[in-house]
Order: sequence, then C-alpha cells, then structure tokens
Amino acid sequence: MATWSRSVFANNLKHYMERKGVSQKELSEIIGVSAPTLNEWIKAKKYPRIDKVEKLANYFGCLKSDLIEEKTEKQREVQKKNDILSDIILKLKEDKELLDTVDKLSKLDTEKQIAVKNVIDAFSKVDK
Repeated sequence: MATWSRSVFANNLKHYMERKGVSQKELSEIIGVSAPTLNEWIKAKKYPRIDKVEKLANYFGCLKSDLIEEKTEKQREVQKKNDILSDIILKLKEDKELLDTVDKLSKLDTEKQIAVKNVIDAFSKVDK
C-alpha cells in the first residue's frame, strides 16, 4: 500500500526541484502560488491541493503519485532510470543536432555502436 504524508511530499518535491534545477521562487511563479506557500510545502508544514500537485507533476514530467507517495528502494531505482530517460527525451526534443546524432548512432551496426560507446566512455573518464 502506498504511503503519503506531508513529509513524503516535501521530500519528493525537493528531489524534483533539485533534479530540474529550479529555485523556490521560480517554481512558485511557474505554478502560480506564493513563495511562502511553496516554502510551507517544502518544509512539510502544509500539503497542496490536488490541482497544484497536478501542476507540479506536469511541470516536472512525472506522475502525481511520484510526488505524493513514498517509494521503496526498488521503485527509486526504477524512477532513477525513468528520470534519465525523461531527461534524454527532453534534450532530444530541444536539440535537433543531438537527435540527428542519436538517429545516426541507432543506424550503425553493433560493432560500430560499441566503438562509439568506448569513445564516449574514454571522454567521460577524462572529465572526472
């Protein structure tokens, strides 16, 4: 059974805010609430109406349940993968060059895809 409370909502909201890189002020303006109201949600002092939960879910690109329910460790792992996929999809929608590159990559044979992956892995190790 799903567990929800103000503190669960507050933790989930903070997670999505950090993931999206949005400040309290920006988010309050985006969803149409005052900054103090949003702050009360973040501090688990109050719980938003369902219409505001829906606005938040739409903004973050998640389900309402992702905001209001406590997740198990397995569900968090699945959510992390879904977050990565969601971020990729958003980037593909916004960046035509990236979309073209991914399209070309998908048309390569397996051996060439592995070679490209190895190059990307090498670059990511250099950046660390």
